Amino acid sequence: MMDQIEKQSMAGIGAIYNDPDAARSLYYVLHSLQHRGQDAAGIACTDERKIVCEKNNGMLSEIFKQDVLEQLKGNSALGQVRMASNMDVDLENVQPIMVRAHQGHFGIVTCGNITNAQKLRNQMEEDGLIFQGKSDAELIAHLIQYYPGHLFEKILKTCDQLEGSYVFIVMTKNTMYAMRSLDGIHPLWIAKYNDGYVIASESAGFTMLDVQEPRQLECGELIRLGKGTIQSYRLKEEETDHLCAMEYVYYSRPDSVLDEKNVHAVREDCGTLLAYNESVDADIVVGVPDTAMSAAAAFARMLKKPYEIGLIKNRYIGSTYIRPSSLQREQGIRTRLNAISSIVRDKKVYLVDDSLVKGFTAKRLCQLLKEAGAKEVHLRIASPKIKFSCIYGYEDATQDMLAAYKYTDEEMCQLFGADSIRFLEEEAFEYCVGKQSCKACMNNKKGWK
Repeated sequence: MMDQIEKQSMAGIGAIYNDPDAARSLYYVLHSLQHRGQDAAGIACTDERKIVCEKNNGMLSEIFKQDVLEQLKGNSALGQVRMASNMDVDLENVQPIMVRAHQGHFGIVTCGNITNAQKLRNQMEEDGLIFQGKSDAELIAHLIQYYPGHLFEKILKTCDQLEGSYVFIVMTKNTMYAMRSLDGIHPLWIAKYNDGYVIASESAGFTMLDVQEPRQLECGELIRLGKGTIQSYRLKEEETDHLCAMEYVYYSRPDSVLDEKNVHAVREDCGTLLAYNESVDADIVVGVPDTAMSAAAAFARMLKKPYEIGLIKNRYIGSTYIRPSSLQREQGIRTRLNAISSIVRDKKVYLVDDSLVKGFTAKRLCQLLKEAGAKEVHLRIASPKIKFSCIYGYEDATQDMLAAYKYTDEEMCQLFGADSIRFLEEEAFEYCVGKQSCKACMNNKKGWK
């Protein structure tokens, strides 16, 4: 049978509970999470009588103009900004997913990857259930409806059936539930906000709101918000957080906090340790905007080399990471980043980037610097080699697309036009991000084993 589930890629999810202008407050949360997905956005809002939903393909600001936000009236809201996979551009998969049920309507947003999704879907379709799209959110919604009992019990029974890594938020007309899977690979945060609560994929989602007591949900924790109360339930008390290491490297904003570590500080540590074993002498250090800047600055300080702004980013171009083809991706890089010739001309350059996945960006940036007059370009990656595909919902690249899997260091240098290339060793990286972090894309096993 042909797979009917298209693996979902990255997303940012958020929710507001008990705020008189919930949709507008949630807009600010999702705006702070826009870096996690720029392909589509959606917001559902409830006034405790009905749930209204608006969603579409595009960036948040393109969809939610002033007149649209004014139509979303209510005191609770949930939403998502989404990065689509190459084959998944259908509006049916844009979240929130809305459910109209005899027990009450609800909406759901999720992020991650349910690894047994196809098996569960096949079973439910054999029982006569009909799916409109391919998203994990729709699958979870069907499972919730499938089980008897109170919604809290239905969600717990649903989680017992799910395999993989995920976070999700469910909103009814007057209650809200937030769940983080047992492995804790995907982050989810909650904080007090006025007389209610705000939930977000990372702590940076709170930066535009005045929140109190922010905290990360424990792995396997289910939160219930309703009638001015908050309840917490752990599926297994002994479970330990195994947050994805790439949250520190690339996905989270530098001002976010993950497992009590500041992301900017972790990236600085990676840059410092990357410099320890440096054997090539170059003139200046150039960081790739924006996520590699912290590591690059620390790398330069450690080597006592000038840190220069040798690349300029066009802020009005979306992320090249989400472009659907290699040609479109390369064209995006051409318009998104430009080299400053007066800075790099006749210089030997350390080019520091946060990670290397498919290699498109590395190739183009090495070319840009050489075209701008750089004498040499030494590519330095502030994380280990990514040689294995991710099954946890972060990266949709198959293994044969990964540069570090396909090529040796010498072949990558030749392909990219770099004079040398070096990655941060896994042992040093583990020191920065923590032993318990998941590094499966680097070592093909859960990082804590």
